[in-house]
Formats: sequence, structure tokens, C-alpha cells
Amino acid sequence: MGALLDVSGLKVNFGHVEAVKGIDFALNEGEITTLVGANGAGKSTTLLALSGLVRKAGGKAVFAGHDITRLPSHRIVQLGLSQVAEGRAILTRLTVRENLELGAYLRKDSTAVAADFAHVLDLFPRLSERLDGLAGNLSGGEQQMLAIGRALMARPRVLLLDEPSMGLAPLIVQEIFRILRTLNEEGLTIFLVEQNVRQALRIAHRAYVIETGEIVLQGTGEELLDHPRVLEAYLGI
Repeated sequence: MGALLDVSGLKVNFGHVEAVKGIDFALNEGEITTLVGANGAGKSTTLLALSGLVRKAGGKAVFAGHDITRLPSHRIVQLGLSQVAEGRAILTRLTVRENLELGAYLRKDSTAVAADFAHVLDLFPRLSERLDGLAGNLSGGEQQMLAIGRALMARPRVLLLDEPSMGLAPLIVQEIFRILRTLNEEGLTIFLVEQNVRQALRIAHRAYVIETGEIVLQGTGEELLDHPRVLEAYLGI
């Protein structure tokens, strides 16, 4: 399987600060790729640049043969990249059902949308019990499930996830990662940005470590789990 998304020389500036310094990476179709690093290393900025939510200062991104470098975010979603934002960004005053339906707002294939809606509820049975309740009344873990479910309603080819474990209890984190593995086994390509280095590397086929806006290590998830620099800097060993 070849690269579904190929990124070269990606740069992002905030004023005079170079937040991402010309990085290269690729996502292979059908794999989980993770970008790990400390807080402030440039992980979230990289995802936002891919989604068209922050401006790229340089570089190129090609997704499934389309140059998406300068495309607006709604066109990027239409092509098949959906992002689950850090902090979940659900619409708390809408119901669970309305949040999920919003995920499919660019789609016209009502039969397929209904099938995807049913699939999301199969993946996240807790949501089916709360469909007509306000999203703001969900627990943190349930809100994260809703955020992932809403992104899936766009039927993406690549799911971009920004810190899905943030602020969640360990048991809920395990559940979220189990579901990500299930989605990947169903064929979904996943790009995971995560501070929980151990969990991310355990499920990743390919991994990159970013420090102060630069990629400093890359390899398989298994290789980086055993890498001395990762063990010392991120796993406290």
C-alpha cells in the first residue's frame, strides 16, 4: 500500500515564531500513523495545517492525488479528511443526534448516511442511549466518543485525531484506543496526534516524534517503543 497522504516541507508560523519547521511525513493507506511529542512541540499545529484550519507558511500536502496545500477546510473534508479536534469541540446545546447529523452535512447519499449513523451507534452504544439528550450533559469520555462519531459521519478516508485521550480516565482511554483499532481493522486510515506516547506507539504501524517543530525520530511504533531516546524522554525509563 502506498502513501495516501504525502507531506513535504510543511511550515507553519505564528507571527515571528516558527511552530513547524519544514517537516516531511507520509500516511500509508490502511495504517495507523502517530505523531507524538511533548506539549507545545507542534503536533496540534501540524493537524490544523493539514485540515486547512491554520495557514501553511510553506511545503506541500498531497492527498489521494489531490494537492490540498491551499484548499479551504470544507473542500479537504469533502475529499475525505476529517478531524477530531483537541478538546472535542462538540456543540453542547445540540442533542447527540444533531451533532452526529451535522457530521454528514456535506453528504447527499441519505441511504449511506443512515447506514453510517447505525454503524456509529454500534461502535458507541452509550450514544444510542443518549441520542435525544443534550451533548453538553455527556461525560468527558462520551463527548470524545461523540466527537469521533461525528467525524465518522463524513465517511472519511483518513481520520485525524488530536489528543483523544486528554483528560479521560484510564479505562475510557483504553476503550477509545480499542475503538480506533477496530476502525483501522475496518480499513480506515488514522493519523493520531497524542501526548500519551505509550498508548499511541502500541497501536501505531508508523510513528514520528516531533520536538520544537522538527521531526527527530521515525520508525514503526514497535521500534520507537524500544528506542532509548523515547524511553528516557517520554516513558520515564
